[in-house]
Amino acid sequence: WAGWFYIEQVLLTIYVFELCVLLKRWGLYFLSCRNPDIGWNSLDFAIVVSSVLDSWLFPGVTLIQKALAGDDHNHKHHDSGGANLGQVMMLMRMLRLMRILRLFKMEK
Repeated sequence: WAGWFYIEQVLLTIYVFELCVLLKRWGLYFLSCRNPDIGWNSLDFAIVVSSVLDSWLFPGVTLIQKALAGDDHNHKHHDSGGANLGQVMMLMRMLRLMRILRLFKMEK
């Protein structure tokens, strides 16, 4: 379904806004070792930043590269044999679900 792309973009925008508000409110204490929620905060930060890279930055850079290079279809792609960036980003998108656990933790 094509609508999932838009839902994902709206949710990512909300997560980025939430992270910005938390960073504005707490400053460096948000990722400080003295903060008892450092684990959750680090996970949230990593998930949101990697999602922004995957959803917004990398596609933009690719689009600019194609525009500058003339979109040549004769490029040969080499497989590194390991986990590619797309697989890592898929894992990070799945980790966003961990944010739900944080909500349950806050309910206690």
